[in-house]
Amino acid sequence: MTRHRRSPEHRPPGWWSPELPARAVMLALAATPGALPAVTATRLARGASPVELLRPDSPHPDRVATRLDALGAGLLLPGDHGWPLAATPPDPPCAWLFVVGRAPPGPAASVAVVGGRRASPLRRAAAGALGSGLAAAGWCVVSGGAVGVDAAAHTGALDAGGRTVVVLGCGLDVTYPRANAALLARVRAAGGTMVSEHPPGARPRAANFLPRNRLIAALAAAVVVVEAAVDSGSLATARAAGSRGSGRVMAVPGAPWDPGAAGCNALLRDGATLVRGLPDVLEELGIPAPTGRPLPSAEPAATGVAPWPTGAAARAVLTALIDGQVVGTASLAAATALAPSTLATVLLELELAGLVQRTAAGVQALVLPSGWQATSAPAPGA
Repeated sequence: MTRHRRSPEHRPPGWWSPELPARAVMLALAATPGALPAVTATRLARGASPVELLRPDSPHPDRVATRLDALGAGLLLPGDHGWPLAATPPDPPCAWLFVVGRAPPGPAASVAVVGGRRASPLRRAAAGALGSGLAAAGWCVVSGGAVGVDAAAHTGALDAGGRTVVVLGCGLDVTYPRANAALLARVRAAGGTMVSEHPPGARPRAANFLPRNRLIAALAAAVVVVEAAVDSGSLATARAAGSRGSGRVMAVPGAPWDPGAAGCNALLRDGATLVRGLPDVLEELGIPAPTGRPLPSAEPAATGVAPWPTGAAARAVLTALIDGQVVGTASLAAATALAPSTLATVLLELELAGLVQRTAAGVQALVLPSGWQATSAPAPGA
């Protein structure tokens, strides 16, 4: 019988010895370059030993620990106090999490708010309003740290003084996207949490983000999709939540002709819960509809919510812009039946109020009407 021989790239590194603690071996394995973490986790779940998966280039665990200490980061493993995925293991499985800040609270106290990077200002405003309302009600807001909807949701949670978790598709020391550098710094300063399967220094490869989305879903009791084109990453997050059985999927609807709403509308067609505002999310979570006094209003730029104009002409214009798309002035005049001079006056007033923006392409709404304003509600577990 021919004995199977390990290939050179799969032999243990020179520093390995049988006396090393199991946690040290896992620390080295988590920082080993090569396979995606989800692939390694799957092999471990199928019975492979961590030592068997080490490579000659696996870093010494002391070197990994020193780098994590310098970042103020740590490694969470299944079975550790604070491991957030015990009740909701993702598929594929997760074998470790690098963490900056407190351990994520887990799905019992968290809601994910996700959407596209190129979402309209109106949908970003919706994400900000939901993030703010959920945080003010005591929920942790989970998202992926991307520009667009993710950033708006994180910002809304921070503006409300709440907690947020950023799930990255790169190392915790890699600022990605760079446009969100200030936001990521603010998350850390505010006591928020950043997590990743990837070790320090890992670059944001495209292959990292689909597995990242399953973690967003596993860390939350529900996924609220604010914006999603067909075949977007947000849809993958929603499907990961739905496939768990216990995960709830919700979506903000949009017009059939809005490409940014195509994914949301598809989710609604397939049974997702329609979201018209925070009360719908809380109701789906089993929280009674809010009955207390409204939360203090913040500035429109922070919350994305503004008072609904009382004038009929202004209301007609904003109603025509409610999908968040850019509408040409000629089309807007036809939709509102306003005379060109009246429309010009109304648009100027709305622009000065910060409710719309005008470009060469047309007019676009920037903020939501006050009907989206969050109201107080019980915190998770209350």
